[in-house]
Amino acid sequence: MKLNFSFYLVLLILSMFVRPSIGQKTRREVGSAENRTILWKISGKDCKQPSYLLGTFHLTDADWLYGYPEFKKVIASTEFILTEGFTTLNPDTASVKKSKLKALPLLSNEQYKTLDSFFVARVGEGISNNKEAANMTVDEMAGAILFTLTYGQAGPNGVTKYMDRDLFTLYQKMGRSGDRLDRILPTEFNSDNVEHAKQHLARSLNYIKNSDKPDWNIYQTKGVDKIVADYKAMKVEYNLTDSANFDTSNDFDFIPMEVRNREWMNKITSNISKKSCLIAVGLAHLRYRIGLINLLRGSGYIVEPVIFSTLH
Repeated sequence: MKLNFSFYLVLLILSMFVRPSIGQKTRREVGSAENRTILWKISGKDCKQPSYLLGTFHLTDADWLYGYPEFKKVIASTEFILTEGFTTLNPDTASVKKSKLKALPLLSNEQYKTLDSFFVARVGEGISNNKEAANMTVDEMAGAILFTLTYGQAGPNGVTKYMDRDLFTLYQKMGRSGDRLDRILPTEFNSDNVEHAKQHLARSLNYIKNSDKPDWNIYQTKGVDKIVADYKAMKVEYNLTDSANFDTSNDFDFIPMEVRNREWMNKITSNISKKSCLIAVGLAHLRYRIGLINLLRGSGYIVEPVIFSTLH
């Protein structure tokens, strides 16, 4: 079986694995309204009509949300969707200089053997004596690894369910447009720094660990089913007055989450000033002082929690 590496590059569904903080309650947030919702209403300033901010969990579906009257109202009243990586428009990538660093020369002997064995086991052909593999750049190889790990698998091992994609597809089916907030995709590695490139590959290779086990998941953590259940029950925390208590720099091409959030703000504010939007991004991007809730409030908008009438 030939490795169709160019096909792997169309993969977007692996692009945004930022883990939300779910199920833990802080002293200040126990019982608060915002501790029981994943949806926020944006109004005020230059908004002609309300927009909405939704904290998603990437490894579940969106169907469970559609039965809530509050979310039905959001779908009915918004005309545009902003997500981390999906777009119906032509993305502005003119300023993005993709790295031309080849992947294989950057691998250690152990990494090379691991990757070769992985592809042989999964697709029937490895990277040894493979001209196509030899020509792959760092971002192409990272995309190939992640695609091979998840494509066609069910449950937490795969991305057969993907909330952000479900929401974006829904808006497309309704004839509405949307755009992506990230300038590049995580598989579009755009650094010519060799050490960064090695780290980028190492991070992708790390996903391979224990991937043959039935309880493997892209987060490399146990208890994903419990995390998803807590998320759907909206047992979340925001810690809006606290600094982020985790490293935010290693999930997306070495761009800290705070930087990503700030880079998104121009596109978010530009769109919500013109039309009613649904902004659907990973829940982690809403949290802490660096999150979108605080950034929007700091820019003069009113951001209020939307409380769902009935919890499953």
